[in-house]
Amino acid sequence: MSLLLPKRWSDISVQKFIEISEIDKELGPWHYNSEILSIITDEPIDDIEDLEIEVLNDYIEQCKWAMSQPSKQYKHKLLGMQLKPLSKLTLFEYIDLDHFFNNNYLTNIDKICAILYRQAKTSRWGEEILEPYDYDINIRADKFLDLPITEVYGIINEFLKFRENFLNVYTNLFGEVDDITEEEKRTLDAEEIKEIEQEKKESKWSWERMIYGLTNGDITKTEAVGSLPLVYVFNVMGMKKELNI
Repeated sequence: MSLLLPKRWSDISVQKFIEISEIDKELGPWHYNSEILSIITDEPIDDIEDLEIEVLNDYIEQCKWAMSQPSKQYKHKLLGMQLKPLSKLTLFEYIDLDHFFNNNYLTNIDKICAILYRQAKTSRWGEEILEPYDYDINIRADKFLDLPITEVYGIINEFLKFRENFLNVYTNLFGEVDDITEEEKRTLDAEEIKEIEQEKKESKWSWERMIYGLTNGDITKTEAVGSLPLVYVFNVMGMKKELNI
């Protein structure tokens, strides 16, 4: 069997990149390399594993580029849509992006694109208006699967830089609660342990708790708060904390 090998990341679709990112590396390099060859050549994994070791190693050598990450490039306009500036994210958009990045940004890159790329139009006053965040991101994510991964991969790095800067600016509004060991527990009294466990519960529901506080417990206002600009929301929270109001 002769394999038709792609030569570079630009030959690999978003869908195939996601499949590569889902390979379990803990199963060892033999399995990992075989899975990559199966994905990028569209050949069954059983056929790949049946290749003679010398032939398989030769194919792997030709595909060394697939063992590294794509270049950090991306296009600002794709599929009739354009990239929304990260500085203009709403609270809900940031929360969803934060979820997909924490879950696994490599396997969720299609959904990340679905959030960030928007249709746009010009108002009668000449102002550019981006569509609101009220569509099904799973349906839109499918539109990105056939694109070359090199057209969108760089937005991962852009958001990571944005998030790092954002967290640094508003570091006093984010609380991290570290797990405590059994040995550390033995040095604490019951009241201290109870306090730490309560902090962990609050950390688990941090976004929900934040929104609940911003709406003063009126969940009917959740959509309105979630649609506000992210930076504005955190500036208000910072003001409330500083002024204790």
